[in-house]
Formats: sequence, C-alpha cells, structure tokens
Amino acid sequence: MAEKENNDAKFVGKAKLTKQGQVTVPLEGRKDLGLDSESEIYWYKINDVLVAVKEIVNPKDLLNLIIKRKK
Repeated sequence: MAEKENNDAKFVGKAKLTKQGQVTVPLEGRKDLGLDSESEIYWYKINDVLVAVKEIVNPKDLLNLIIKRKK
C-alpha cells in the first residue's frame, strides 16, 4: 500500500538551544513523527530556514517539496 502524502504544516513548539548546542524536539513533534530516544533526525539549511526531517533526503527534493506546498 502506498504511503499517504502529508501536506499539512503546523507549529509543534519551541525549543531553546543549550550552551552545548543541544536542542530538545518538542513532545508533540516527537509524537507526530514517531520519534523516540533512539531516533536520528537530519538537518538541512534551505535559504535562511533550518529544517529537520526523520529520514535522509536529497536536498533538492526537499526544496521542491517545500516550494510545492507553498503554492
């Protein structure tokens, strides 16, 4: 069965960067994405926006996905 594409964007919380450069992913975001203490997330800088995803992707594909959702 094909995975349903999720086109929703929502605010899931705020996080503070520690002196050690660590950040805690807000609980709602962890629940929504099914993240646990063993999960890894991947960071991409797109223009002046930092994007975190749970699976590694091609940066160009990620940019196209974001642009597509803005239309």
